[in-house]
Amino acid sequence: SPVPPAAAHRRRLRPSASGREVVSQCLKCEINQDRPMGALRIGHSQGNLPRHGSKNLLTPAAAISVEQVEVSTYLPKGDMWSVHKFGGTCMGTPQRIQNVADVVLGDSSERKLIIVSAMSKVTDMMYSLVHKAQSRDDSYTEELDKVFEKHMAAAKDLLDGENLARFLSELHSDISNLRAMLRAIYIAGHATESFSEFVVGHGELWSSQMLSYAVQKSGASCSWMDTREVLVVKPSGPDMVDPDYEESEKRLEKWFSRQPAEIIVATGFIASTAENIPTTLKRDGSDFSAAIIGSLVRARQVTIWTDVDGVFSADPRKVSEAVILSTLSYQEAWEMSYFGANVLHPRTIIPVMKDNIPIVIRNMFNLSAPGTVICKQPANEDADLDACVKSFATIDKLALVNVEGTGMAGVPGTSSAIFSAVKEVGANVIMISQASSEHSICFAVPEKEVAAVSAALHVRFREALAAGRLSKVEVIHDCSILAAVGLRMASTPGVSAILFDALAKANINVRAIAQGCSEYNITVVLKQEDCVRALRAAHSRFFLSKTTLAIGVIGPGLIGATLLNQLRDQGSNPEGKYEY
Repeated sequence: SPVPPAAAHRRRLRPSASGREVVSQCLKCEINQDRPMGALRIGHSQGNLPRHGSKNLLTPAAAISVEQVEVSTYLPKGDMWSVHKFGGTCMGTPQRIQNVADVVLGDSSERKLIIVSAMSKVTDMMYSLVHKAQSRDDSYTEELDKVFEKHMAAAKDLLDGENLARFLSELHSDISNLRAMLRAIYIAGHATESFSEFVVGHGELWSSQMLSYAVQKSGASCSWMDTREVLVVKPSGPDMVDPDYEESEKRLEKWFSRQPAEIIVATGFIASTAENIPTTLKRDGSDFSAAIIGSLVRARQVTIWTDVDGVFSADPRKVSEAVILSTLSYQEAWEMSYFGANVLHPRTIIPVMKDNIPIVIRNMFNLSAPGTVICKQPANEDADLDACVKSFATIDKLALVNVEGTGMAGVPGTSSAIFSAVKEVGANVIMISQASSEHSICFAVPEKEVAAVSAALHVRFREALAAGRLSKVEVIHDCSILAAVGLRMASTPGVSAILFDALAKANINVRAIAQGCSEYNITVVLKQEDCVRALRAAHSRFFLSKTTLAIGVIGPGLIGATLLNQLRDQGSNPEGKYEY
């Protein structure tokens, strides 16, 4: 039979719904042929494909021209993905790693991406290795042996057979390379940032490999990802990096085309620069890794597994009545993490906010606890005034710096000069407060940095102090910050009145106050010795006012009966406050 001319039949390729096949479709005949991804594309031209309807589609004509086409596995994105991040405590022992594998396998999501931290304490051990080596402390070799023994013992308890042999071979190779690198650092007496970050990132490599093998034991389709091949970041400040989302997405798609799997176990914390130099997302960066990758695949949600039941309304170590919050907005979680609450890495919120991906905080050791959901705008929340404040957070070991003088009023650039001097010494300003008279400006800095800040300000304003334009640069030591956080505080009258009334009744003196125009938080500076008492007083006012009390009146006479009648007669009891 004559072969149809090329112009008559054109063929296009597109990914199938599963992402594992390519659909080859003749645009004229509308005949689809499903082939494995990466298969040869055989066109209609010049006799290289028999006519449609032939029983043997693979029988070539006399002259065959085959075009090899590189077809990559399509990376699906969207709600089929769930992302889980397991912290160091969750990965602390072989049994806990197996428990993590069980949780992963129990997730019914179509596709799962798992981010893990190093085993508990391992990252600290790796930092210690670098410190000891560059300090020429010979004990770094013993510390490295402890790291090796910890992971070897864990692998022998968790794995067996070929998987165990493969992991131990990789572990031996990594330890040998680290020993040589640490020896070079020891000789030089110095470690560059790249060397240090390469060393400390190994904990995540080992823990994620063990988890990957543990998941594979069940027969599940699982691949291991070294996120240094995928995540690309660029420095944006001291101990801070910004993700390159566009480049990271390209690399993730390329990686997935080579290793498609329903379950991917990936390293947290580590990444690479655009020049492919290993780096990290800095301390506690595994949460950040999960959020970035969740954003790249447009996941349904990101679950952060930890050792607490969720986010508390206050530090439970300081306030025994603290409660678990069922929901938080992105802004509330952001504010709380900034003010030191043990919620998330402060930058974790940024990647998921733009795609409205919820974050769920769960307890690995109490699977029955529902946890806390962090999302765009929690719905159906109680509109009562007391519900406006979601949580309280504190920061201790601060000092308050007060710059005061009549010469500051109406003089442009005074604030700029103050904070330029603070920036030069590398101090972190946590809170700023200024009176509208411009007579004074005060700000809080960590206690350990205040001496350098004070010296820099005295040097910068030496002439103004001598001339009397500034009356003093004062340092007030031993301060703490108490922050009340809540999205519904915005435009709600009376919240500040309740807070300060609670502090006044507890006999707490407030030294400085700050509130942004967003009204998401109210920040007060207190004496450090008053901080816990202030926290308890404020928390009890906002969170315990709805506590149900059971009161029994025994043998009510005239007074008791009158009390009961008064309670009964208080309006129509619309809120059901009293039951009899």
